[in-house]
Amino acid sequence: MSIVLLIAGIVLIALYAVPVVPGAIGEGELKYKILTVTHIISGAYKVYGNPKLGMWVAKVILTNVGTAPLYDIKISYRVEGYSDWSEPSYYPILLPNSTVVDLYYPILSSDIAKLTAPTPSYIKIKITYAKSPNGAPEEITESKSVTILGVHDFIFTSIPPEENTGTFYDVFDNYPLLAAWVTPTDPVVIEYADLGNKIAGGAGATLSDEEAWKSLSGMWALSVYNGISYKTEPEAFWTGKFSEYIKYPRDVIRDRAGTCIDTAIFFASLAISQGLKAYIVLMPGHAFPIIELPSGALVPVESTCLNDRVSFEEAVRAGVKTYEEAMSGPHIVVDIAAFQSLGITPPELKPLPADILERWGIKVPQAGPPPTSPTPPSPEIQTYENPNPAWTISYPGDWAVEPDLETGEVFFYSPPEMDIELGVIWEQGYSAKEIRAAFEEWNAELNLKVADEGQAQIAGMTVPYVIYSFTYNKVEYVLVCRFFSYGGYGYVVLYDFPANKDYVELCESIIATFTLGG
Repeated sequence: MSIVLLIAGIVLIALYAVPVVPGAIGEGELKYKILTVTHIISGAYKVYGNPKLGMWVAKVILTNVGTAPLYDIKISYRVEGYSDWSEPSYYPILLPNSTVVDLYYPILSSDIAKLTAPTPSYIKIKITYAKSPNGAPEEITESKSVTILGVHDFIFTSIPPEENTGTFYDVFDNYPLLAAWVTPTDPVVIEYADLGNKIAGGAGATLSDEEAWKSLSGMWALSVYNGISYKTEPEAFWTGKFSEYIKYPRDVIRDRAGTCIDTAIFFASLAISQGLKAYIVLMPGHAFPIIELPSGALVPVESTCLNDRVSFEEAVRAGVKTYEEAMSGPHIVVDIAAFQSLGITPPELKPLPADILERWGIKVPQAGPPPTSPTPPSPEIQTYENPNPAWTISYPGDWAVEPDLETGEVFFYSPPEMDIELGVIWEQGYSAKEIRAAFEEWNAELNLKVADEGQAQIAGMTVPYVIYSFTYNKVEYVLVCRFFSYGGYGYVVLYDFPANKDYVELCESIIATFTLGG
C-alpha cells in the first residue's frame, strides 16, 4: 500500500469519528440572561433544596445565537457564605438557535437559620463553555445581590410586582411556607402541651373526640392561666408588601403574647404535638387555627379570644363565626401536615434547658374537675329548594352550593380541608337503570370501578346504590351513588370523599334530609 493511500485512510477514519452537526459552519455565540430572587426566607431554608417545591433562587437562560454549536456547557452556583459550589449542570451541546433554562435549588447550610436580622449576601453564578469539541473553555462569572431574611422574617409573596395582580391570593402566594413555623416536635411545645393534658386529666387526644376536646381545653386553660394574649399586628402586616416578624410557638410561650397568626401557629402546634391534625386559615386581615378531631369533625378556634380569658368552648363558638365569615370570602387553608410532608419543615431551633418552662414562670393551675367536653358547635344548617323538579335537601352552612339548572345538576362542596362533594343530578324520562348507564358514560374518564352494590333508603324509597372507587389527581376517592326515578325524572344522588377519610356518616346524615315533591 502506498503512503498516499495510507494517509487517505487515516483521514477517512478521522472524518467518521467526528459527528456531523447541521449548521456547523461558522461560530457559536452564547447569549445569557440571569434571574435571581431578591430574598431568601431563612426560616424556610430547607424548601430551597427540593426541586419538587419549585423554590429556585436563580435561573439561567442560555441561547446560542451563533451559526455553529457550542459545547461542554457547565453552570454552577453558590450562595456566598451559606452553600458550597453546586455540582455543575452539564449540557454537552447547544445547537444554533437553541435555548436551555437551568434552575438553581441550593442546599443551604443550617447556619442560615441563626440569622436574626436581614443580611446581605450574593448569589454567584459561573458558566463555562467551548466553541468547538474539546476546545479551550471560556468562562462567564456573575454575582447577584440577595437579602437573606432573619429566621423570624416572612414574606407573604414572591410574585414580582409587575406580575402581582394585587388579589388576596397573589398577595399571599407564599402561604405554604407558614408550615415551617409550626413546630409540634419542639421539646418546649411538647412539654407545654403535656402540662395542658395534665389539666385535662391526662387525656389521650387521639382516643376519641371527647378526649381530644379535653386535651384542647386543657391546653387552652393553661394558656389563659399563664396570661398568653393576642397582640395586634402593625397596620401594614397584611399588605404582603414587607417582610413580617412571625414568632415560633416557643416565643409565644416565652413572651406570653403573639399576633393572630402567631397564636394560630402556636395552638395548631400544640394540637399536632398531641397527634391531632390542624390547619391555619388565612383571610383578609386575620388568621385562626382549625383542629380536626379523630372523627374528622372540625373545631375552629378564635385564638385571639386568649385576650378575653374565656373558656375553650367560648373560643370555639367565636371560631365558628370567624370560620363562617372566612368561607364566605377570600380565604386560604394551610394544610400543615400536607406541606410538612412535602418538606416544608421548621429550621433547627436553639436547644433550651430542660427546665425552661419553669424558668419562664409557666405554672399549672390548681387541680380541679377536668374540662367538660360538649359537642363542638357546628355551622348553621341551610336548606336548598330546587324549583323544577321539586326537591329539597339540608346541608351545613359552611358548604358551597353550585346549581346548574340548565344541565340538571346541583353540587354541594365542603370546605377544602374535608374535600367532600355531594350532588343531585336529574334527567327527564330516564329510568333508574338508564340514569346509571348515562352517569357511568358521563364519567368514563374517571375509570370508575364498582366496589359494592345493594339497596338503600332515600326520600322514603328503597333504591339501588353503587359504591365506586376512582383516582383523581393521584388521590383515591370513594363515590357512593343512589339511582332512582320519580315523577318522570331519573335521579342520581351522590357523594364522594378521599378514600383515606371516613365521611360516610356525615354524608348519609345529609342524604337523609333529601325530600321529593313540592
